[in-house]
Amino acid sequence: MPLQLGRWQASNPSALVVSLRHGPANALRAAGRVLAAHSSDEEDVAVLGSVRQFASPNFIGFSRFALAQSCFSATALLIEFAGIVLISIVTGMAYHGIVYGEQGFVETYAAIGILAGLGYTSAFLIRDEYAVAVLLEKGRSSGRIFLTWSLVFVGLSIIGFLTKTTHEFSRGWLVVFFVSGFAGVLFLNAMLSLAVAHVLARGWVRRRKVMIVATDREVASLEKEMNEGATRFWVIARTVIPNTAQEPDQIEAVLDAAVANARALAVDDIVISNGLCHGDFLERVVNAFKVLPVALHLSTSGFVGRFKDARIARFGQTATLSLMRPPLGPFAATTKRSFDMVAAGVALVILSPLFAAIALLIKLDSPGPVFFKQRRRGYNSEEFRIWKFRTMTSLDDGDVIVQATENDRRITAVGDFLRRTSLDELPQLINVLKGEMSLVGPRPHAVAHDRIFERRIESYPRRLNVKPGITGWAQVNGFRGETRTEEAMRQRVDHDLYYIDNCSLGFDLYIILMTLISSKAGRNAR
Repeated sequence: MPLQLGRWQASNPSALVVSLRHGPANALRAAGRVLAAHSSDEEDVAVLGSVRQFASPNFIGFSRFALAQSCFSATALLIEFAGIVLISIVTGMAYHGIVYGEQGFVETYAAIGILAGLGYTSAFLIRDEYAVAVLLEKGRSSGRIFLTWSLVFVGLSIIGFLTKTTHEFSRGWLVVFFVSGFAGVLFLNAMLSLAVAHVLARGWVRRRKVMIVATDREVASLEKEMNEGATRFWVIARTVIPNTAQEPDQIEAVLDAAVANARALAVDDIVISNGLCHGDFLERVVNAFKVLPVALHLSTSGFVGRFKDARIARFGQTATLSLMRPPLGPFAATTKRSFDMVAAGVALVILSPLFAAIALLIKLDSPGPVFFKQRRRGYNSEEFRIWKFRTMTSLDDGDVIVQATENDRRITAVGDFLRRTSLDELPQLINVLKGEMSLVGPRPHAVAHDRIFERRIESYPRRLNVKPGITGWAQVNGFRGETRTEEAMRQRVDHDLYYIDNCSLGFDLYIILMTLISSKAGRNAR
């Protein structure tokens, strides 16, 4: 068979077939020598005579002067650390000069900035969130940043209390530092995410070199999937095994050649396709590559590849591939529930006069009860009755419920005001105390509407994997109120699922804050 661009093909179907493209010329020559050494006289493999044409001068990512990805990660950490220290000093000196009319002690603000910077960067370093892959994907969520920054200030307060040094700095400045520091780290996170994509595209940071080991039926699709939008790595070689049921000697020859090729190219990662996972063949492949200082990966393309949180778990001596987990672990669920109970209890006490005033207005405005209760589905599809201030003349709770629309004649005068200000939702604090709802989560829909949309939108039932909330990520992004089209409901569901996949106490606090200050949160309220 003839030599094709990007692929060395052999006339023997059991022989090793490797694609080398855009690699450095010296590495390609070395790989060519390796392949030539493992090719028999009968094999039609033109190696050294054609290898140069695969080395493209326009390829980026293999420059000898490019920065290693670990060095970029360290640089990103130092930038955030320095930024926090600088914000501490600048805000401290400015606050002291404006409020007290004199220059403050730069050492004090520098020391606090260093402590804050160490705490903040350490929290993300432990979770390996300075890795290029994390920064390149989307950076960190604003909710996680807010929670981490808040915990840093809790730590600073504890240190100040234990060392009796809280008198050395202004509490007003601490508030300024908290707000400006949070804005600063949000900005740095966004800039680092943009920077990593830019430097990878320019070739200033070295891409990881990847070899694919796959069957002939999988190799093309696997390489295509890996290269779609990829900028942090480059597939420079592929080992194709057309028939895994070969003689042991032939298999060993193929794997030996692949190992030598990986050495010559200084491969960083080897990805093995799941098509090789039958019998003891996978073990033989893995054992062959274990002699290399590389990261070995087993491809999970296809159905399993849809689960981004898939990981290895063990039940006794049995190893399993865990495809998904509950949105909240035991600690996170306990923390969220504790916060809900405390916040809802305090809010009910503080807002009790407002409750009384609204109840009086409802009774004076129209006949009927003060509260409206309707069946909704909660966590794990369990039904409960949601509490709301009555805003309409009808109390629909059957199998067919007509959504409220703009200028709906069923809405009372007081009800119109309550709906536009979302005050009609306040009684749901009672549902929160009862454990049926949370302060933050996907908004619960009427059971009749649930039955309609769960048949039309495949992912709709996933909304019930967490407790419904008084406010949610969809609501603060303007997806609330009447859903006139199925596409509008899909957008709402997409936002709900994003919250479920990223829920945390920090994200909850951020959503509550946005509910209070964002103009989008009140959009379509009716």
